Amino acid sequence: MSTTLSWEVSVGETTLEDGEAVAEDWTYYDDIFIKCSYQLDLKASLQRLRLSPSARLGALIIARSSGTPLIMTSEVLDVRGGRQQIYLTVPADQISGTVSLELQISVLTVGHAVESPFAPKRLGNTVFRFDRKIVLEGTAPRLPMLPVSFADHGIAGSSTSLWWLRLTTRDLAANASAAIWLWLNADNPFISRMLDDSESPESETWLRFLELDFMRQLLREALTHDELSLQTQYPEESLGYVLSGVVRLLGESLDQVRQRYREDPGRVEAELQSKVGAN
Repeated sequence: MSTTLSWEVSVGETTLEDGEAVAEDWTYYDDIFIKCSYQLDLKASLQRLRLSPSARLGALIIARSSGTPLIMTSEVLDVRGGRQQIYLTVPADQISGTVSLELQISVLTVGHAVESPFAPKRLGNTVFRFDRKIVLEGTAPRLPMLPVSFADHGIAGSSTSLWWLRLTTRDLAANASAAIWLWLNADNPFISRMLDDSESPESETWLRFLELDFMRQLLREALTHDELSLQTQYPEESLGYVLSGVVRLLGESLDQVRQRYREDPGRVEAELQSKVGAN
């Protein structure tokens, strides 16, 4: 089945070069904009597939994220021959890890009766697919940040709040990228400036403080999680793996770190700051 195809992928306001597989500057507030252009000789393709000239083919884009349960699809576009474009926008707050894109062309109707035993006879049979993968990197894997209006979540005086560590689940086997979100308060002027210009000296200071507080809150979550155990081998990139790693920065015994934290939480947090600051 002969077709010409090209992808155009934009990460936020940055367009990836043709064949570029790594979005180095991606952050958790950059949507992914996808355009797939293809050209197909419909008559020749139907003949090659041994389908009736009245059969219909449809094209769609499917997007999957390795770090979340996301599966998104574009609208199905009738293949009519000639150059066509199909579009899909993937929201930033639903993706992490690697985004896998796939263009599928499938049978919509078979038309008149198909006599060939080799022709696709079922609706939805895929007759062509082409994929592309985008690795999301940059600061995102370290700090899963997402701008959110705290006023929309009913927080009084929201403009003075800074951030909120939100766990979508406490399942220790869940993927950490899907479970841990650091919501940044878009109503706060300091946070807004940091998001607008992340490379300014002021923003770098805020980001450093943010990283330290992020680890402090992860430690709190780890020490209050009744089911966490340092003897369990959690899957890499799981919530249990991340929380165990934070505790291990301070000692090999969970009970010991808990006891020390009850006695002097400020000292334990200061020790954590020194460990994080050394990295």
